[in-house]
Amino acid sequence: MEKNKRDLELYKRFYFKNNPSSTKSQESEAVLKRAEECIKNNLPSIVCSTRAYDTNQKALLLSEAGKLYNVLEEYNETAEKFLSQAARMNPKNIDTWHELGLCVMKRADLEYAQSCFKIALGIQRTAPILTSLAVSMRLVALDHPEPAQTEMRTKAMELIIEARRLDSSYGPANIAFATGLFYCFFTTAKVELKFLDKVVENYRKALQCELSRTDPEVHMNMATCLKFMEKHEEALESLEAAVECDARNELHTKETLDDYGKRLMEMINELKKTTGDGFKIKIIGNVGHQESIPLALVGVDATGEIYGITIYNCHSNFGFVIGDCLTIAKPDFREIKNFRIPSETPVVVECLKWIRVATPTQIKKNGVALPESVLARAVTSTQTK
Repeated sequence: MEKNKRDLELYKRFYFKNNPSSTKSQESEAVLKRAEECIKNNLPSIVCSTRAYDTNQKALLLSEAGKLYNVLEEYNETAEKFLSQAARMNPKNIDTWHELGLCVMKRADLEYAQSCFKIALGIQRTAPILTSLAVSMRLVALDHPEPAQTEMRTKAMELIIEARRLDSSYGPANIAFATGLFYCFFTTAKVELKFLDKVVENYRKALQCELSRTDPEVHMNMATCLKFMEKHEEALESLEAAVECDARNELHTKETLDDYGKRLMEMINELKKTTGDGFKIKIIGNVGHQESIPLALVGVDATGEIYGITIYNCHSNFGFVIGDCLTIAKPDFREIKNFRIPSETPVVVECLKWIRVATPTQIKKNGVALPESVLARAVTSTQTK
């Protein structure tokens, strides 16, 4: 019956794509009809009382029927009825308790859902049940102030880590783990983008699961992470996948993709403007170092090429902000390849490109020439014997 449930889930996911003129109500009716046909063909005891079954057999059949009704996106009363009956008849069936918990979550009864998941875990700890309990805990945490919210999220993350240890390929566990890491990135003031690599890695693991691969929310979450990392090409691919999966545009994926594409084009067009004044580059970062001169920046040109920028002879309190567009009249392009930076663990850099600017008067910021007041004499020191 697991295959029947998975097939029904995919039927629901792709219904609108295959029936583009259908309404949401028609989709639900079609899924319900398909579920009832599957029950009739595979679970005769639900519709026929001429055959005798023992209690455990009846419980199993009710449980399987309840699972099929529960494929519906919205809460289904029949699903809860069958699953509740099955749980009373055979309270040792973990799948029944798990499915009942998922069912009542749809009517926002999180306390009841958690009790179902905990009963199931008392019988056997599995990745799906641990993940479902963790997700329900996160939902409950939203209604709690700090520090209770953080404590609940921490406990949820511990459950997800255990789930991944039990089954590293379970898609929902990898999704929950990646989402938890992404949340942690923003709430703990982490700045290392390598931390976000772990988020993307786990979303990609989740996408190896067929049902997760057709979930638009997974693609949207990954796109959000990739946009923050400024991996624009990969972010666009994820958004396109989200649009493909979100056939009804319920998550407004089309608008998100359009807005992101427009923003990128605005940046590129701004950089491509030909004024004859020089090379255009947009600031995307500042580089801190001990000496105030030269001013060190990071920029991107119209093609997406990244450059370092060093500016000499500028006042110590002068600077730029991320997003400024610079026009450099006489850019001095520099490039070095395969050079070794000495350290305890030597680092070899394949290629470094940067632009050396002798004076800030060679620059226009956002189309406006810089005044003489930004100038200052460079200061350096040497070692003598």
